[in-house]
Amino acid sequence: MRRIITIAFLCFFQLCVAQNFYEIKWKGESGIKYTALVEFFEKENIKVRVKYTVKDGTYKVAKYKCVGKYLYNEDGTKYFVFDGEDAEMVYSSKESTVGYSADNFVFKNMNANNEFEKLYTYDDQDLKDGKLDNIKDATFKKLDPAKDFTKAYIHSFFWTNEPEYTTYTSLISSTASTSTTTNTSSSSSSSSSSSTVEHYRLKFRNKCNKPVKVLIRYLNFEDEWKSKGWWEIAPNKTVYVEDSKNRIFYFYAKTTDGKLVWSDKDNKRDFKGKKYGFRKLEKSNSDYGSWISDITCTNQTSTQSATTSTSTGTTTGNQFNKNVKLHLLMVADTNDPQIGSSVEQDLNDVTNLFRKAAREIGIKYGINKLYGNTFDKSSIMSKINSLGIKPNDVVIFYYSGHGYNDTSGSNRFPNMSLDGSDLGLESIHRYIKSKGARLSITVGDLCNSIPRTRDGIKSDEEIPFKSGFLFDEDKLKRLFIYSKGSLISTSSGKGEWSFCMTNSNGSMGNGHFTNAFINSFAKEASKVNDNNGSWRTMFSRAYNEAKSRTQYQRNQNGRYGQSGFNSNTITYN
Repeated sequence: MRRIITIAFLCFFQLCVAQNFYEIKWKGESGIKYTALVEFFEKENIKVRVKYTVKDGTYKVAKYKCVGKYLYNEDGTKYFVFDGEDAEMVYSSKESTVGYSADNFVFKNMNANNEFEKLYTYDDQDLKDGKLDNIKDATFKKLDPAKDFTKAYIHSFFWTNEPEYTTYTSLISSTASTSTTTNTSSSSSSSSSSSTVEHYRLKFRNKCNKPVKVLIRYLNFEDEWKSKGWWEIAPNKTVYVEDSKNRIFYFYAKTTDGKLVWSDKDNKRDFKGKKYGFRKLEKSNSDYGSWISDITCTNQTSTQSATTSTSTGTTTGNQFNKNVKLHLLMVADTNDPQIGSSVEQDLNDVTNLFRKAAREIGIKYGINKLYGNTFDKSSIMSKINSLGIKPNDVVIFYYSGHGYNDTSGSNRFPNMSLDGSDLGLESIHRYIKSKGARLSITVGDLCNSIPRTRDGIKSDEEIPFKSGFLFDEDKLKRLFIYSKGSLISTSSGKGEWSFCMTNSNGSMGNGHFTNAFINSFAKEASKVNDNNGSWRTMFSRAYNEAKSRTQYQRNQNGRYGQSGFNSNTITYN
């Protein structure tokens, strides 16, 4: 069983899609134009950089952090605010003693679609006695780093020696989605899809201790040879460059200090008016998919050209695309009159999450949805038996719906309330493990207590924006390729209910745990943090977030909030 908790789940235009960089522009009272670059992952830590030019021509950059929170006016009108604090100057083109007052951003005027229509900015001097005075209109834009970021744009906010500069510029060329061909069959009650990559996706991994710049020649999908560059790759980082149906690529590379060069003097080609010697790269087999070429420095102190070698990770692409498949089984009680729309959102969002992850690392995947008329034990067992699970596969079973547990029993994990005969979460986990996959993960977003009638509970503990999917390939590979074992997770402790959201307009949102899990996955596999790709850390963060949001809800056992847990045997190569 999942209980309903009424939440103000706020979206500004379409901010609930998978994005986490935003640009805000506004004009100050003196006519100064401000531009803010916002990195948003969670409401407690919103990073802001602001650039502007004052009247005497001085160019300035300030930085600060915001905390997202609700604010109420005297008439009861509710806003969502990015509350800025602790601003400091980062750069000024002329000597100046003038500091910076952190800006705040307020979202208001929610429409019938549960979306904010207006954005304003103000500073703390405009907030008097709890009222917003002298607020200024602002414009808002979602940013796609692959398209909207340039080195010059990032440099206008950051020094080149700041870690954010390296991180953000690495997103310019490495966030394009994989092109795939997908075969999908579906009905009103169940669906499945599978994907194989039908081209070569070249990536370079820098195994030197210096950053390198790479230029390539490749055959595009119009059968034209093109030169393209430059990609700057930090040490120990991997960057996607291009796709082609031809397994032959050419490249020219050099360290950013120019002391090491990878080239071929006999294969000169023009790029922007200059000749470069391109080395040949050829995949040793015909298997489509991700192909990583290692750039290694054999003599890292040399000042001569062509003294280093490049090794091609042909077995990596073969392993990803031939020997690994991700099977997702998503089971959702979409027909339930109370929580059906909530679990339907879970079904769509979880499916989208794992599809994107699989495509990013170029592995085959199968999406299997059981809902509506196939929300029963026999359909689940039949689907598992039909998957053809192989020893190097990954199987993820995700359940969203009602659940229960006899609190007098010894089983810590709940039962799934299916149409017809019910099924224990632990029982299905054992059955999936018996199929011999390398990695088996079972997740349940369901109650773990005796059933009870659900009633609406009001709360204001929801963030307005979901985390984005700026996936780091190395972290995804650690999660799906370099891991083995099993994990079973439930969203609430024994004797506890699991709660789901409703939007302020009455429509249903995700289950609290599912929403927290998606956000936690995005953080764990993101390019813009120091996480290393750990299932244990990911689930722990999701449990903490779900418990924090439900901390005032009393359970059957007298405790407050839902306290998820798991049993985990996953290890990493």
